[in-house]
Parts: sequence; C-alpha cells; structure tokens
Amino acid sequence: MSVFDDIYALADQVEKGSTTELDDRARACRATKEMVQDTKALLESVRVQLSEGWHGGAGEAALKSLDAFKKNRDDQAQDLEESAKSFETIRDALAKAQQDARSKRADAQALQKKSDDGWHGFGIRPVDLAATWARDKVLKAEALVLLADLARVTTTYDAILLIEGQKLRFKTGQVWELAGSEKRNLAEIGAIMLREVPGLAALVAKNPELRDALLHGDWDKLMQNPEIAQKIYDYLGFRYNAEGDFYTTGEHSVQSYLGWRDFYDKLGRLGGMELDETGTDGDNMEFTDPETGKTYRLELWKGKYSNQAFGGEVGFYTSDSPNNNGHFNAAQGDDQIKVTQTIYNKESGEVYFTNDGQGADGTDKKHFWNLAIRTDPDVNPDQLGQRATVEVRDVGLRDRMYAEMVRYAAAHPGDHLTVTKGSDHPPTLSYDWRK
Repeated sequence: MSVFDDIYALADQVEKGSTTELDDRARACRATKEMVQDTKALLESVRVQLSEGWHGGAGEAALKSLDAFKKNRDDQAQDLEESAKSFETIRDALAKAQQDARSKRADAQALQKKSDDGWHGFGIRPVDLAATWARDKVLKAEALVLLADLARVTTTYDAILLIEGQKLRFKTGQVWELAGSEKRNLAEIGAIMLREVPGLAALVAKNPELRDALLHGDWDKLMQNPEIAQKIYDYLGFRYNAEGDFYTTGEHSVQSYLGWRDFYDKLGRLGGMELDETGTDGDNMEFTDPETGKTYRLELWKGKYSNQAFGGEVGFYTSDSPNNNGHFNAAQGDDQIKVTQTIYNKESGEVYFTNDGQGADGTDKKHFWNLAIRTDPDVNPDQLGQRATVEVRDVGLRDRMYAEMVRYAAAHPGDHLTVTKGSDHPPTLSYDWRK
C-alpha cells in the first residue's frame, strides 16, 4: 500500500462519521429535557394540591417522596443539557476533522497526479529517469507530511471523543441510552495519551520559556500556556483556579477510570510526596449500606506534593461488594459527595485556600474527589491542617459515614481528627484533621 493509499484510507475513516446523527442526539437530549421539565412542573402542581389535604405521617411521607422525585427530574434535566453540549462538542470536532480530511485528500490527489504525470512517457535516457525518480521522492516526502498532518487531525478528534464520551457515560437516567459504545479500556486511553506526548514535547522544545519552566518544575508557568493547560485538563483532569490560587481536578480525568487501591499511596511516596494519609496502618474509613450491600471508602490526604507544592484531598470511593480485592471505583451519580475543603496553618490559624467543590461537572459541585494544591516551596507540611464539610445524598449515608469517622478517630488518637454532625437538610457532617 502506498503512502497515498494510507492518506485516502485515513480520510475515509474520518469521513464515515455522521455530524447529522450527533446533532440529532443533541436535539433528542434537549427534547427529552423539555419533557422532564414538563413532568416536574406537573408534579409540583399535584404536590401543591395534595399538600392542602394530606396530613399526618403517611401524607407527609408521600409529599416527601414527591419532593425527591421532583429533585430527581431537576438532576436529570441538568444531565440532559450537559449531554447535549457534549454531543455538540463532538459534532463540531468531527466537522472540523472531516473538513481537514477533505483538504488533505485533495492535496494528496494533486501530489499523486504530479507523480503519475512525471513517470508517464519519460524517455529512455538515464538522465530523464534519474530526474523523474528524484522528483518522485520529493513528492512522496510531501505526501508523508500530509499523512502525518492527517494523523494529528484524527488524534485530536479521538481525544475530544474520549473526553466528552467519558462525561456522557457517567451521566444517569435516560442519558445512558444515548451514550453509545462501551467505555474505552485503559490500554486505549494510554495509547491516546502517548500519541499526544510528541506534540507537547515539540511545543515545549521550541519555546525557551516553557523548556526552562519544565526543567525547574514551574507548573504555574507551564499551565499559563493554553494548549498545555487544555491537554493537562483533558487527560489528567488538573486545572488552575485563579480565584483561589490552587489546582483542582475534573470528574472525567484518568483517575476516574483507575478508582482506588492502597498501593497508590506507595507510588506517591516514590514520587516524592510527603503526605499525611488515613489508613496507612491498614485500618481504613469504610462502611457498608445494609440495604444494598455497597461498600464505601473515605480517604483523606494533606501535605507536600513534590518540593514545589502543598495541599490536600478528600476522596470518596465505592464497591458493589466488600469482597473487592482492595479495588474501589470512583464514586458516581448519587454516591458523589459535595465537599468544601480548607487547608490552613495549625499554628497560626492562617487559611491558605478553600475549595468549595471546584472541578465538579455541572453546578451541583458533587464529585468523587476534592483536590486543592498550591505551588509554594516554602510551606512546612507539618504545619498543615485540613477541615471540611461533606454533604451526602441522604441522612442514612451521612450517619454511617459519621459513625465510621468517629470510630476511626477513636482508634487513631494521633490523627487528632474531630467530627461533628451538621444539618439533615441537606445531610452534612464536618471534621477538623490536625495530624
């Protein structure tokens, strides 16, 4: 197969995609959203009428169920709107990729014609043969450049498809039926990420300031470059929050695929992290829902991240069974929690920063992982304290989490962890960790 055949095959692959189908899915999401909102309005009307006549325990329970159902419609409408936006992002990316593919195909056809015309009817003199061969080599080299450019076009589209597809697959309700194919496996994700490395390396190499920033570990400088910042967010989920002067992470990062295993903490230590961690002795904050059998794990971290940064994390993970061989999934859907985390100086009381749920998709600020890291080499990790307020979906989950945190605090007095219950509407608890 010639280089021209490779170009045409790759262009064919891109052009098979249907922007019309993606547009239809976006419109279907919004149409369903309108139906959901109409249902919510009807529920509200019914609830108002029933509340005037329903009294006592049974009536109040029924009204409470209607309230919960109405809230579920709000959540579903938000999911549908965000999913419509994801389909539109994929549609626009595909349209651009197809336009670029058509352009590269036309360029390749022009080059191939030049090559064919050059060989057609050449004389028998060696000088004619040599000149035609040399010209053909130049044209083939230009075709290889076209092939590389087209490969970058497909990689860019594939990356957007990966990120937006991940967002879609984590949605609940009717959005699952619109999400399409199965989740990518980790090997595919790794391959896509590795394909991006040469482009990022070239970007850094041709910019002396970026090259110097990389050599000195100056991530603030690197993240000021929009292209680098976007790639870091797309694949690792990290994004700079200018208002709070800290880095946080999105829900669709690679970490969301990996879930949690205890040996990840060991990898962190190998990477130069000096962190206080819950569960270092094998006793973790875990509890099980007696009705569903689902097991939950709460993880806390705070301290030094390499020689240049400090901060903290609150992670929440789930498993369908206690027998999970040590692996937990990143919390999704209703299992996600809303966390407001503050990192402060235990000695002076100075507050360094607060992450009130930045990084979460949508507006509910619910996430599986509240992370906040600031670059500053001069902060002593031994002086760091972490306090947080955690909001969960219902009182039962809150009470089980509270009981487990109290148990853990009593079993680990050196952690200096204090826990208090908050309100029931919404269900919250707060803690202060001064290890």
